[in-house]
Amino acid sequence: MTLAEKIISVIAPYNCLVCGAEGLVLCGVCEMDAFPALPSRCYRCKQLTKNYAVCPSCQSASRLRRVWVATTYTGTAKTLVGLYKFARVRAARNPIAQSLAETLPFLPHDTIISFVPTATSRLRQRGYDQAELIAREIARVRGLRCERLVTRVSQARQLGATKKQREHQLRDAFIVVRPQICRSKTIVIVDDVVTTGSTLAAVARVLRDAGVAHVDAAVFAQKV
Repeated sequence: MTLAEKIISVIAPYNCLVCGAEGLVLCGVCEMDAFPALPSRCYRCKQLTKNYAVCPSCQSASRLRRVWVATTYTGTAKTLVGLYKFARVRAARNPIAQSLAETLPFLPHDTIISFVPTATSRLRQRGYDQAELIAREIARVRGLRCERLVTRVSQARQLGATKKQREHQLRDAFIVVRPQICRSKTIVIVDDVVTTGSTLAAVARVLRDAGVAHVDAAVFAQKV
């Protein structure tokens, strides 16, 4: 928690989204049951797989190896993401990151945590990159390295776009900015919400093209 967040929590404390208790956006008791866990499955077609692997049928369309998804984009999870992304409630990062950290299995010590970069226009409006904050908190909890490896060169708005529109917009949307530190590594890309998976696939493609050995992803919520 930053100093500003600590000051806000004292001056204007949050109320738990579920029980209304004062102090946190989501209290510890409610957090335990707030996010229904998803089974291990392919993030694209939702076929059950082992260890959240991308299924053989979807591997031709995605260079991701596996994608861990904590919960569905409904109920408390949806409300929490809305507060975090659109109401600038930074404290919502903590239960999101905690849920993802608990979903992830053991990761080797040389794994690098990274994230899907937010569009510049959104960054200016929000004042922070929501995926980066989640990624850095997960890295802190797990004792891993977190690095910005990819930058967004296209600012096309993804919200409300169709799957085909997303794929077209993302074709050349990202570039790798630090290829020298990620070659032959395993990278875990962090994001808050996955819809079609086109953004994750686009980031994975440029990383693999830059020489990354394996690209996995960790996402808090999946739209149904």
